[in-house]
Amino acid sequence: MLVEDERSAAAMSRVPSLSTIIAVARVLNARRVLETRYGGKGEVRYASSVSLPSFLFDAVVRAGAGTSDRTGDTLVSPAQPASVSAVVDVSFSEFAHYTRGNVGVPDMITALRTVEAQRRKSPLDREKHPEVYWPAVFELAALAGELSRPHGGRWIETKDLPVPFAIKLGTGDLAMPTKLAMRIVEGES
Repeated sequence: MLVEDERSAAAMSRVPSLSTIIAVARVLNARRVLETRYGGKGEVRYASSVSLPSFLFDAVVRAGAGTSDRTGDTLVSPAQPASVSAVVDVSFSEFAHYTRGNVGVPDMITALRTVEAQRRKSPLDREKHPEVYWPAVFELAALAGELSRPHGGRWIETKDLPVPFAIKLGTGDLAMPTKLAMRIVEGES
C-alpha cells in the first residue's frame, strides 16, 4: 500500500506535531487495511518526493511503513515497526500547546471552549475539505487530551478507523475524543 505525501519538507515541518499525528494515522490505517483485506501480506510505503524531516521519518518507520521515492517503486528505508504510542502522546501534547498558543488564551479549558465554539459555527465536510477537516478534528482532540492528563490520560494507538488513537486513563478506561471532535467539526450536536 502506498501512502503519498506530496508536501515540501518545509510544509511537513511547519507544524511537526500535526504532521506526525496525520502521518502515523495514515500508516496505521494502511496497515489495518493490509491486515483485514490481505491477511497481513504486503507492505506499506510512505512515498515522498523530498527527504522526510527526521521527526517524521522516525514516526513513519516506527508506525510500520518503509519510506520510498515519490512513485513508491524505490525503497529508501525499510519499516522498523515499534510502538508509536509515546510518539503520538508527545505529538498530541505539543499540538495542544501549539493550538492554545494560536488561540491566544492562557489555559487549555479556555482554548478548548474557544475552538469548539468556532468549529460549531463553521462545520466542515470531511470529503470536500479533508485538508482543513482533519486538523480541526485533531485540534479539539489534542486539547481534550491535555485536560485528561490530571486523570492519568495518555494517547495510545488503537485499531480504530479512521483515527487509530485513544486516550488511556489512569483507571484503564479508554476515551475517544476524536469521535466527539468529528461530530463537532461536522456540525452535529
